Amino acid sequence: MTLFADIDELVDSGEPVAVLTVTGKEGSAPRDVGAKMAVTRDREIGTIGGGTVENLAVEEAREVLAGDAEPGVRTYELRPGGNTGMVCGGSMDVFIDRVRGNRRLFIAGGGHIGAELAPMGEALGYETTVVDDREEYAVPERFPDSTTVIHGDYYQELTEQPLTEESAVVVATRSSAYDRKAVKAAIDAEVGYVGVVASEDKTDHVLDGLREDGYAERALARIRAPVGLDLGGSSPGALGLAILAEMHVDFYDATGERETAFSLDDLVVVRGGGDLGTGVAYRLSQAGYPVIVTDVAQPTAVRRAVAFAEAMYEDEVVIEGVEGRRAEDLDEAVATLREGDVAVLHDPEADVAAELEAAVLVDAIMAKGKFDTGTRRDDADVVIGMGPGFSAGEDVDAVVETDRGHELGRVYYDGSAHEYDGIPGERRGFTTERVLRAPTGGEWETVVSLGEVIEAGDVTGYVDGEPVETDIDGLVRGLVHHGVEVSEGAKLGDVDPRGESVDHTKISDKALGLGGGVLEAILRLS
Repeated sequence: MTLFADIDELVDSGEPVAVLTVTGKEGSAPRDVGAKMAVTRDREIGTIGGGTVENLAVEEAREVLAGDAEPGVRTYELRPGGNTGMVCGGSMDVFIDRVRGNRRLFIAGGGHIGAELAPMGEALGYETTVVDDREEYAVPERFPDSTTVIHGDYYQELTEQPLTEESAVVVATRSSAYDRKAVKAAIDAEVGYVGVVASEDKTDHVLDGLREDGYAERALARIRAPVGLDLGGSSPGALGLAILAEMHVDFYDATGERETAFSLDDLVVVRGGGDLGTGVAYRLSQAGYPVIVTDVAQPTAVRRAVAFAEAMYEDEVVIEGVEGRRAEDLDEAVATLREGDVAVLHDPEADVAAELEAAVLVDAIMAKGKFDTGTRRDDADVVIGMGPGFSAGEDVDAVVETDRGHELGRVYYDGSAHEYDGIPGERRGFTTERVLRAPTGGEWETVVSLGEVIEAGDVTGYVDGEPVETDIDGLVRGLVHHGVEVSEGAKLGDVDPRGESVDHTKISDKALGLGGGVLEAILRLS
């Protein structure tokens, strides 16, 4: 029998094979260009020269078979100091490729799901076999002509089939006792895919029974149960399609994700583009979510260097490599998202969440419980409130703690965050002294800049002609935008006593922590 015949036989039996071919030779080497051999998990057929070079090539071929290495050319140096330890004086290039074994689908159970799944499998090139212990269901006429139909015991019949790592076993019998028989055969043969059509309760029953029979958890972890991808629909045909899709994903080691590069299915709307809302938007954007930040026409964000709200004034801002762009309308916002940027939209009520059917709405207004922001649980599929003023399980789905300390960033799925005590976070012993506040109502005019180092007593700006002085030395970390109308007592800025050691262009640890909490809630609730 020729090497190619051996390979054909192995592939036909469902066993994957690595084929090694000498593609290059320099100087003295054991074999000439074109020499071939085949390698399986436990066999070698033919030779490319023997010795150390062949042993190394066989080891790498088995890594390719196991999916731990990619096919390709390996070069083996046959000189002193080379990678083989051989002294022939030349080198060999060996191309290692993987040939998949024939795909086989074995269906345990010839009922409605099996009858739908079999022709689908045949259409995608799976050699399909159906096994059922009921004579009335093991009828060849119920299946395509090319499908093998067997009447008999599930375990016994399946163990007599050529089950390999390239095989898929789908279990859809009438009871968990029969399911266990079929699953045992699949696990014992170490097939590439085993799925069980079962509810969660039935799945638990099947797994518990297998544990009692001595199967290890690592073996049970390979079982897909309940089976199939979430494609929607509940008919036998829909379930068959969901199963086949999951099988195909496993067979090709694919992701199962959409090929479409852009989608609004996971759209997140963050209501409020201040520094904390920006920390959330940044985290989500970096995680791949399309994000729209909404705000008022003239935001009063203090830490403007790290606030997407600043785009309402500057049109474009870049925060730690993520660009936020002001959009004039929904279409421009969507176009911005398509380009991978954060869209910033004038939309105080976050109506865009309903108009674009957002998956998530995050209320980051930071009202601190002083008033009802109007956010409600039905505004999106998942609604998250940041800080006090929200009740998880009532007006929102989850609340993220914003109070500094041990609970910062914790997600509550029931209840509320800590009430705001009105005291800013401490910096080198200073709290309220760090904050610049409006002495009266009127237009705010700045005379210092973000990042500037100032001293106690310096004037930072004026409100309706009245000066606003800093009480401490430090770096201007935050400053409300020039020309904004403010009310008496409004927060105008933030002076950090740590001075130049602080990078005011970096998102704070608090904001990033809150972003992590929001991401947790989204992943848990979506």
